[in-house]
Amino acid sequence: MAGYQRISAAEIQDTLTINAVDLNNEFNALVAAFNNGSGNTAGHKHDGTAANGPVISVLGDSGVGTPLNKINVDTTNKHLEFNISVGGASVEQFRLQDGAIVPITTNDIDLGTSTLQFKDSYFDGTVTLDGLVIGSATSITDVDTNLSTVSANDDTLASAKAIKTYVDAQVGTSDTLAEVLAIGNTTGGTNLQTTTTDKILFRDSAIHISSSTDGHLNLNADTEVQITSPYIDLAAASVSMDGNLDVDGIIEFDAISGTGAVTVTDIADEDNMSSNSATKLATQQSIKSYVDTQVATIPVGDITSVVAGTGMTGGATTGVATLNVIGGAGITANADNITIDNTVATLTGSQVLAAKTLTSPVLNGTLSGSAFLDEDNFSSDSATAVASQQSIKAYIATQVSAGDITAVVAGTGLSGTDLSGPIPTLNIDTATTVDKTTAQVLTNKSIDSDNNTITNIVNADIKANAAIAGSKLAAGIDATKIADGSVTSTEFQFINSLSANAQTQINAKQATIDSSARLNANLVGDGSVDNTEFGYINGVTSAIQTQINTATANISTNTTNIATKASAGFAVAMAIAL
Repeated sequence: MAGYQRISAAEIQDTLTINAVDLNNEFNALVAAFNNGSGNTAGHKHDGTAANGPVISVLGDSGVGTPLNKINVDTTNKHLEFNISVGGASVEQFRLQDGAIVPITTNDIDLGTSTLQFKDSYFDGTVTLDGLVIGSATSITDVDTNLSTVSANDDTLASAKAIKTYVDAQVGTSDTLAEVLAIGNTTGGTNLQTTTTDKILFRDSAIHISSSTDGHLNLNADTEVQITSPYIDLAAASVSMDGNLDVDGIIEFDAISGTGAVTVTDIADEDNMSSNSATKLATQQSIKSYVDTQVATIPVGDITSVVAGTGMTGGATTGVATLNVIGGAGITANADNITIDNTVATLTGSQVLAAKTLTSPVLNGTLSGSAFLDEDNFSSDSATAVASQQSIKAYIATQVSAGDITAVVAGTGLSGTDLSGPIPTLNIDTATTVDKTTAQVLTNKSIDSDNNTITNIVNADIKANAAIAGSKLAAGIDATKIADGSVTSTEFQFINSLSANAQTQINAKQATIDSSARLNANLVGDGSVDNTEFGYINGVTSAIQTQINTATANISTNTTNIATKASAGFAVAMAIAL
């Protein structure tokens, strides 16, 4: 067998004692021979070459002697045959052969399903089929190539050539409207009729003839409608136009009207406007001529009318015009002036206002009058008069009697503001006095610890050279309160029994036993076992003496059985390999 070489042929012989290692070597060689290795370059290949076994011709269900689902290599017919289990039997579905994928039974194998479909397909050749369904349409079964005898069903398509031939034959010689209308005409009429929404288009959709409603004909263009005929005869009772009418010529009309009630019947060119018509339009020239004639009769520079404006009366359109000023409350119009009495307030002059309300007045200058009092003793005691500044100050001064506080002086530990004013303010001087809530620095102060408690003292608040007398410390301090607190009181108490420096005593002892400074075996027990003998214990998994006694008792029996079993085992291994 390729890749297999005998390893223990000399040791596995009749009459010889066969050890387990000899059999293991042979079995390992067999495993290595079947191992294909990296890159499929080694091992037992079943590729038909010498000592590699024949090529596998059937690939089927795993773990069964007769697979139902399988791929069979038909060497004789040069086929790859694909079988599927159907009703408990292996049925060939299709085969691969030179240049073809062939179903075994016609009209039996589907390519995809209605829910599981292939994506795209590409064919460089002819596709022959019985029917073609596109989307949800009717299945197409044929292609018509002659439309003169077309199918009455929806299951056929027409070829492009057949369509062109048929259309060319129908309209090839129709070059007039009558000929076009005659194609397919079963009524014999020659009218071109549209529905209510149809349009006859010219060039694009914006230029068309249509009928928006019954009785209307619409001519539509995106720029203009041009009529080149020299004469248009509109027999309709009326013409309605939305937009502008641009005429390069003469418009003749019987009457024209706008949105009002007047109907214009003519355009007159009369310089004197003698007809005085209410239904004729006047030309520009006749209007100008008439106006010029009428204006020429008016004296140049004369006032033709004086109209009285607001607050005045009178006026005239001829002769001398007189205007009069209209008087009112407190105002008198005279022949040569206008006067006002003291009931009308003026911007200047001195006047007395009665029962008036001033909103946000600004008073400048000197106040006087019965409502403004300058009484130092406030004798009138008025609730409606205003007092002067001087009288207020003088009255307050007379009210302060002897014995009243006339000044406030800030003493030791105090400061203040406005001490000479009517309401002085005193504050505790925090620079020289201790305040209960303000953070302050005390210098050279003694605190009675019997009557005061000091809290929140941290390490940073204690000076480095500060010392506490041992007599001040209570007995039995917990060792965990010392340094980082990792030493317990029990561990700390071990120091009490030391007679010298602990580290010095530890250094003087025997060196640490580890992988670089091992303990000799002759230092164990009575010292009769050396290091080499002690090393024999390595790998022992149970009592040594028990193992020796058991092995001795089985040696004679096993010697006979090993030879027999080895020969049988080797035969089995060879059978597996082949």
